[in-house]
Amino acid sequence: MILSRVGRDQKGFASVTFLVLLLAIMAIGSLLADVARLYAIKIASRHYLNLSLRAAAAQLNQDELRNNRIVIDESAAQDKFYEILRANFKLDGSNHPLPGSLVDGPVEVCYFRVVNSNMLPFLYTFGSYSETITRPAVTGIIKFPVRVSFWGRIVSSGVPESTDMYVHSTVAPELISKLL
Repeated sequence: MILSRVGRDQKGFASVTFLVLLLAIMAIGSLLADVARLYAIKIASRHYLNLSLRAAAAQLNQDELRNNRIVIDESAAQDKFYEILRANFKLDGSNHPLPGSLVDGPVEVCYFRVVNSNMLPFLYTFGSYSETITRPAVTGIIKFPVRVSFWGRIVSSGVPESTDMYVHSTVAPELISKLL
């Protein structure tokens, strides 16, 4: 009985249709905003990791450099890496986020390695990812939690409140010849 009257009352039908479409558009918009936020966090964190690895790769042994050999000082590189990583991500000394940080939990350095000439070619595997490094470089993989929005948890049932995001990069020192 009620369904037969829905088609006759055009004003009520239009209102219900509008409300259903509005709810659907708001849900899709919220999901798009969440995906865009996660993508922006991924890009920003990749830049932060790259800057940290570039600073680490710049820690060259000056005596070896005078002999035209690129050798990265491992201890200085690691110290510089953590210093810049903590500054970029706004982390405390134990890699937990400070107010205004990009991440929602502690940043874990899953893999950090200084690769010098005596180790080349260097092949490593982390999970399903593998890479072969063919020149002196510094590589790193970090992991940190990121919150999933309310709509993201509703649409994808069983998704936890936060998920882990992994970011990887490898950076080699770049030298400019004086002869150019």
